[in-house]
Amino acid sequence: MSNVESPLRPTLIEGDKTLHDITEDVCRPIESKPNKYWWMVFSVACAALLWWIICVAYTVGTGLGVWGLNKTVGWAWDITNFVWWVGIGHAGL
Repeated sequence: MSNVESPLRPTLIEGDKTLHDITEDVCRPIESKPNKYWWMVFSVACAALLWWIICVAYTVGTGLGVWGLNKTVGWAWDITNFVWWVGIGHAGL
């Protein structure tokens, strides 16, 4: 592979690497076994999933009054949350 110098940016790949070497460098993190940090983050994600399942089960078992729908308020939690995320989605345009 020949090194081509660009006046716009510095060299991205230094050394005399072949395409195979570059592929190995890119695939190494994906194909290797997960380290302890991956397992820690995975555990946090599993705990969040478990918490979500518990919350949904509680809502289904108790009813939508958990969201504040049993009060005399015109804008309950679900409507407010929907309007919030629609507003955030439109703000990106």
